[in-house]
Amino acid sequence: MYNNALNTVPATVLETMAAQVEQAAGVVMIRSNDDRAALAAAGLWQFARQTGLDDDGETLETVLTDFMANLLHLCGHVDPDGNGEARFNAALAMARMHFEQECQEDDGGTW
Repeated sequence: MYNNALNTVPATVLETMAAQVEQAAGVVMIRSNDDRAALAAAGLWQFARQTGLDDDGETLETVLTDFMANLLHLCGHVDPDGNGEARFNAALAMARMHFEQECQEDDGGTW
């Protein structure tokens, strides 16, 4: 069994990261993986606020897991052939490829 550090990170870390993006007016310029992470944090923080998961008692893992479960529901809802989960998994595989490529190209920025 592996140690999942996400279950020790408070959900409120998303607020701090999201502030970087929320201060920008208009379209967010993505220059690094830190910018990508901040943009994702902004979306997750909005979700956390709307679902009541926005306090220190909740973890990043909880917010992320609930959000991904909702994405699965969305894919199932909009797929008339009943292949929503398979399409989600295909999109996740493509996202992993993008992530790996972006990590190779990263400018070295860190949080």
